[in-house]
Amino acid sequence: MEKIDLILVDIDGTLLNGEGVVTPKTREAIAKLKNQNILFGIATGRTPFAVKHLIKDWQIEEYVDIIMGFNGGCYLDMRTQKMSSCYLLDGKYISEIFETFKDFDFNAGIYDQESFHVLKEDAYTIDIAKRNKLPLIVDGLEPYHQRKVEKMLMIGNEDEIQRISQYYDTLENIDYRGVQSTPILFEFLNKELSKSKGIQKMCQDLNLSLDGILTFGDELNDYEMIRDYIGVAMGNANPQIKAIAKYVTTSNNEDGIAEFLESQQII
Repeated sequence: MEKIDLILVDIDGTLLNGEGVVTPKTREAIAKLKNQNILFGIATGRTPFAVKHLIKDWQIEEYVDIIMGFNGGCYLDMRTQKMSSCYLLDGKYISEIFETFKDFDFNAGIYDQESFHVLKEDAYTIDIAKRNKLPLIVDGLEPYHQRKVEKMLMIGNEDEIQRISQYYDTLENIDYRGVQSTPILFEFLNKELSKSKGIQKMCQDLNLSLDGILTFGDELNDYEMIRDYIGVAMGNANPQIKAIAKYVTTSNNEDGIAEFLESQQII
């Protein structure tokens, strides 16, 4: 195993088990990284403003050095509390996206620092806001058509999100990027953005070697960071993620992160 300087993990399906918690075994493994002088961070599609609060509930706040949010669009250095953003999505594309996908049944949302803004209130958006500990604001997303945002979410049932993902793959000459991040979420981003690009920018800022980055993930929004660094796919990962990962560990319900760190004698 190469020398590891920083470990970055996705949240849903990776860090959290099926019950939405960090297990004691995984928490203990993360804590041991401090003894090895290895930085630990989170690389997620979620807003870092929410994750900053959630890591307290997960009892890992003291071990988290970096929170990279919005699929690489920004990162929060927990050691200095400095936030840095890059590759924003121009709000002028929101109307275009809605028109392009008008034949599909979806809700849409945008994270704005400490709040979650949506087209309408439904069971999905209520749950997202609750899980991220953010107030839910129904405003039709009108305030964001003239602004730049980190990303926009399409939210729907699993079958509809799958149909949206398949339709997106048929589009050509578009000025934004789309990626499915969970069974019920499809995200629209700046076309240059990926978790990998965000890691590259962050490592440049923090003077970290790109060769020493170990990443864990399970879904398609993790693809580039699994491919471009020392990538570990969870046992429950999308087959496309497993296909390009350097390693495959056990599932998020089997302490996959901890199992890998122990088996590779990283901790």
